[in-house]
Amino acid sequence: MTYSGTAFEAGEWQVFEIILAASVATIIIFWLILTHFKRQGFMSWCLVLLVSGGMTSLCVFSRLNAMQLESLLSLGKNIEIIDGKFHYGEYRFPYMAEHGIDYREISLDERTIKLYRSGYMPNTHCYRDFYSDNKFNENVKMRLYIHWFESNYKFQKQTYKLRAPCIIKIERLNRAGNIPVTTAI
Repeated sequence: MTYSGTAFEAGEWQVFEIILAASVATIIIFWLILTHFKRQGFMSWCLVLLVSGGMTSLCVFSRLNAMQLESLLSLGKNIEIIDGKFHYGEYRFPYMAEHGIDYREISLDERTIKLYRSGYMPNTHCYRDFYSDNKFNENVKMRLYIHWFESNYKFQKQTYKLRAPCIIKIERLNRAGNIPVTTAI
């Protein structure tokens, strides 16, 4: 059984970061063209620099998060590799979920994995939107590389240990004649 090229890896450059970088470049180019035709004051320059700096720092912060997960993957420490047929699970809503946490269930060969919303994750690059939007077919054969994060979560004056899976790499079975479709997660 051979696996196709990577369908998702948390260390890849994400569309979010490209949009941020392109937005910063567009703002600066637009501003330079505007100042060429009409002189701008100190306050307007400060505002443009502040917005551009804020967007650039978001881009850098996102890239550092991705690099942290990429280093986890290359070191291979605390990574569990799960193989099997992929099935969508049920999405649970907050009033049904344990301890007030909403999640989506997926299963690989009868093993159920709870994917929590990214708000509960220590790193935002973990399975970006995997719980709600992806392009995998039902019953496709997959391999997930999962790093487990443990953190304390407080709910109604009680503390719970939350063991959250961070999917940092997804591979699909390579079938003869099929070209692997890359998904942006």
